[in-house]
Amino acid sequence: MQPTTAPGPWPEILMHSFFVAAVATSDKPHYGSWNRLLNTVFPVDTMFEVVSQVPPVALREAVDFVVLLLIYVEATPVFVVQIRPPTDFRLFSKRQEADEQLRRRLVDLALDLQIPVLHGISAFGTRIAFYKYDLGTRRMELRRIACDPELVADIAPREWWAFDIVEEGARKFRAVVEEMKEMCGKVSF
Repeated sequence: MQPTTAPGPWPEILMHSFFVAAVATSDKPHYGSWNRLLNTVFPVDTMFEVVSQVPPVALREAVDFVVLLLIYVEATPVFVVQIRPPTDFRLFSKRQEADEQLRRRLVDLALDLQIPVLHGISAFGTRIAFYKYDLGTRRMELRRIACDPELVADIAPREWWAFDIVEEGARKFRAVVEEMKEMCGKVSF
């Protein structure tokens, strides 16, 4: 079967994979699309290895299916992608969980970091937010929004996920990947 999708920033087979996932009744096909994308930008014949992880059920609800795809070089983390169902995006609580979970993961992985910056992406389907942890300064971007004890505040605003990986977000994604690859090229793993 020949893929038929509109042209986009990725090879046709990748665009088709994201298109099929978007029209599927299940949210799970996006995990395959992201896995395919990461194995395209980090080919198997390079030093990069794409490893999937599912956070323990104790850290989330059993029905809340989240996948983390970590990119390693010689068992050292260099990039993280967190994938959640696109239907969760509209929920304040799910965006907050995604933000908190990715922040925790980036800080935990920093213990094994050999490059100066660890990039992470939070994805709800194809909507993406870019995170960056600087090991030297211990600063995290996106900057955390503090909770107010008396007011309900959106501490993970929708605007953070303003990019789409199959549209304008592809350019920024590629720039982040290239920056990370440059950092890896300067390190002896």
